[in-house]
Amino acid sequence: MKLEDWFKFYYQILSDFGFDEERDREAAKLMHSLAGEKLLDKEVIRERIEGREVAVIGGAVKDEIDAETVITAGKSILKWREISDRIPDIHVTDMEEDSEILVDLEKRGCLLILHAHGDNMDRIRDVIPKVGRFIGTTQHIPFDRIYNFGGFTDGDRAAIIAKEFGAAKIILHGFRFHSIGIKGKKLVWAKKILKFEGIL
Repeated sequence: MKLEDWFKFYYQILSDFGFDEERDREAAKLMHSLAGEKLLDKEVIRERIEGREVAVIGGAVKDEIDAETVITAGKSILKWREISDRIPDIHVTDMEEDSEILVDLEKRGCLLILHAHGDNMDRIRDVIPKVGRFIGTTQHIPFDRIYNFGGFTDGDRAAIIAKEFGAAKIILHGFRFHSIGIKGKKLVWAKKILKFEGIL
């Protein structure tokens, strides 16, 4: 996703949810300051995606899928661990899961793509000191090794990353776009973004 396209969505999302742009900026700086040399170059993502069939796992996953690359998104990792012994190749998250899960994934060879936003600074402070190396992302202006690939929820961000790094095929597995309350509102935006990118 081109940054200019993302920011058109971003400012609409800020308005829709009443989010604070400055807090997003602050969260990205916090991640950068805590991570230091832990931050990986984005090209390590390409090694796991380019030219491959990629399955992006959503929160409604009920069964295992066989694909060359598996990307879990956010809390979908909890269900994925129940149905599969396979360690995902990549895990994309804003760190709502227990930090122990993220530490274990990274130790077992999963590439973590951790997202900083204005409402998860406590999670940044908790998780970043515990994990090893990872890719850092922001929904604000990228800098140094804090990247912005676009995407609002973990799920649509994961799919956009698969597209960005040259997946031959993207399978959305366990995606459901209907819910209530704020989650439902977020999924409306996720669906819009995926349709804009031609993934859905």
